[in-house]
Formats: sequence, structure tokens, C-alpha cells
Amino acid sequence: MLTAFNGMGEEGHPADRHAADIQEEYRKIDRDWLLLHYKISIGLVMLALAAECAMSLIFVNSELLRTTLDRYVLKYIMVPGTLNFLCIAVDTAVMRSKTLSQNYKIYTISLMLVAVCFILFSVHSTFTSTYYIFTMAILLTTIYSSYRVTSITAFMCVAAIIFSELFVKWDRDKVSIFDSTLRLGDFIISLIILLAISVASMVVIRYVKKKNEASIQMEMERFELRQRLKVDELTGIFNRKALHEALKDIEDDKSNRYILAIADLDKFKAINDNWGHQMGDLCLKSFAGLLRENSKSYIPYRYGGDEFCLLFCNAELEEAIAVCEKLSRELLKLCPEEKICVKMTASFGLAFYNGRIDPVRLFTHADQALYQAKESRNAIRVYQN
Repeated sequence: MLTAFNGMGEEGHPADRHAADIQEEYRKIDRDWLLLHYKISIGLVMLALAAECAMSLIFVNSELLRTTLDRYVLKYIMVPGTLNFLCIAVDTAVMRSKTLSQNYKIYTISLMLVAVCFILFSVHSTFTSTYYIFTMAILLTTIYSSYRVTSITAFMCVAAIIFSELFVKWDRDKVSIFDSTLRLGDFIISLIILLAISVASMVVIRYVKKKNEASIQMEMERFELRQRLKVDELTGIFNRKALHEALKDIEDDKSNRYILAIADLDKFKAINDNWGHQMGDLCLKSFAGLLRENSKSYIPYRYGGDEFCLLFCNAELEEAIAVCEKLSRELLKLCPEEKICVKMTASFGLAFYNGRIDPVRLFTHADQALYQAKESRNAIRVYQN
């Protein structure tokens, strides 16, 4: 993708865009995990419902059922199943929303899974193993690398266990933690394990964050190195290597139109001969600065020596010519050195890229137009087929 050139440190710097692209990749990973998180919640609800139905068939054909079948179905299948499906309905509505932020969706899916775990635990709290269903709700949040999401989820899990044990008695066979030392021990141990898992999750998040930051830093350093290789050392704008890469990119771009302009400082050799190469370098820097300041509709490149290129994207010919005329006018006003004011002019050659020619031919056409402009100097010519 070709974008307008901005100087180092300005808003829209390629490094800033690259950093934003990296962050978007991380958000994409979060979106993918969020979808999996959502599917796991659905899977848990479906698995619990299937397990209850299977257990009801076993109890009907045995003497273990201590209540009527209708009451068992209502209490252990219909009510918890309905509540769980309501949680999934909320999850589904949130996931399908186009207005809610991804962060909001992460919180909702995480907390709704805690609600599902609370329902399953409250219904089957006579089984000690149900204490540890909450560990899944905590561990699934670590991928988001958010202390806040994991800590809130862990807090809600602990609160759900305490509330269920103190105030909910769905199962008639449930023994209160205050009436059984064994039950109280299991309760305390489960809280300790949940807290330990929460702390371990925080530690994992910390090191994942450090790893991600190190990876981003290394990638940014590699990107900056690649960018420096594409920036002209003297003028600070893109160099020939960057232009060649841009020309390769436009060959694969069928949706945009391009115009290439080649600019050449007139009588630049005379400037070097009369005033020295230091003055020549000042003239090149001044012209490059002028190109950069007016680069909203094009990308400037220094091709070599006193030759520069301007690559326009989706610009009309009249617009490109008007830009070149403006550059010519402002170039006459430039004074690279206060004590010695060297008057500069430039010639411009423009050519269209229409998809029927290769980028090499585009450059050749622009160069031919430049050759015509150089015959009269301080002129603008457009290549004609």
C-alpha cells in the first residue's frame, strides 16, 4: 500500500503505522481467542446438559433416585439448562453486536462463563470436584494479557463460590460447610487453589506482556532498519531503492491510478562548479524539503544526483501539473544560504501508468518527458503516446 510521505517524527510516520499494524495483529489474536472463548462456553453448557440427561436415564433405571422423575428433570435439567442458555443468549447478542467494543465483549464473555460455572456449581455442589470448574473461567482469560480482566474474573469466581456455599442450597443432599469439617476443608482448599491459580495467571500475564513487548521492540528495530535503508541519507526522503519497491507494488495494484513525475534541477553542475559541493548539497536538501512539505498528494523520492521523483496516486493530470507548477514557483523563492542566494529552477517530466505498460516503461516515459522539458528548462512536459 502506498501512502503519502511524512518526515521523521511527524504524525503518520511509517514506524507509527507499522506499530499500529502490530497492535492490530494482537487485537486480531484476541478476537480469535474471544470467539473460541465463546464457543467453549457454549460447549460447557451443552456438555452439562448432555451429562444431566445421561444421569437421569441412569437414575431412572436404578434405585438412586430419591425424588420423582418430573421433579428431578425440572430441578436439575430444565431450570439450570434455561439459566445457562440465557447466559449463552447474552453472549451471542454481545458477540453479534457491531457497536460494542472488543474490550466490552471480552469482559462479558468472561463474566458470563463465571455465571455458567456458578449455576453448575450451585446445582451440583455436593460433588467436591465442581469447585474446580471455576479454574477454567480464570485460565481462559490469561490469553488476553489483561490484569484487569483476569483479576475481576478471579474475584467473581471466589465470590460465586462463597455466595453459593453460604446462601444457596439447591441440592437436598448438600451438607453445609458449617456442619461438616470435611466439607469446610474442601471449601477452604478450593479457595486457596483458586487464589493460587489467580496469582499464577497474573505471573503468566506479566511474562507474556514482557515477551510481547520484547517482540514488538525487536520488530520495530528491524522495521526502522529497513526504513533507513530506503531513506536518502542527505535529503531525508525516500531513495532509489524505495522507488523501485514502490514501482513493483503498483504493478500488482489494479485498483488505483498512478502518475510518475521526474524532476531535475536545472544547471545543477554549474552550482557545484561555481559554489562548491557544500552549496550543491544545501540546494538538494532545500529542494527535498520543499517536496516533503507539499507531499500530500504524492510520495517524493531522490533517484540520484539532482534527480527526484514524485509518485501520484489517484490524481488527475491537471492536479499533478498544478502541483509541479506550484513547486516551480516556490523553488524560485528558496534561498539555501543566507549570504549567497542561489536561484534554482527545475524541469518536470510526467507520465501515466495505465496498467498496459510495466513500471520500467513508466519511468522511461517520464524520463523522455523530462528530456523534452530540459530542452527549455524550468518547464513541465507530459509524455504523449
